[in-house]
Amino acid sequence: MPVSLRLPPDIESKISEYAARQGLTKSAVILRSVHEFLSRNAMPSAYQIYLDVMERSAAAPLPDRTAQESRPHKIAFRQAMQIKHAGRSARASRALKAKTVRRKAA
Repeated sequence: MPVSLRLPPDIESKISEYAARQGLTKSAVILRSVHEFLSRNAMPSAYQIYLDVMERSAAAPLPDRTAQESRPHKIAFRQAMQIKHAGRSARASRALKAKTVRRKAA
């Protein structure tokens, strides 16, 4: 889908110069920038949260850990998942509310 974007002249000239140096189009430079931004700011997947928690628990000292002592990483994982799902639930509730408001306005 085409998108129109108004850029200040100084930014547009910087993008043009960079694109020319790299042998790219301005659209390609902007598209790469958007992809990079989205990948840096994307919500982590459940699997990524799991890997992060497991990595942190693996860094913990291992000597004489009993089954009860190794449980905190599971608790941390559950808490991380609850936070993620609470955020999703809040976003879904806001979207549903906005949709309802638009319907009433129409």
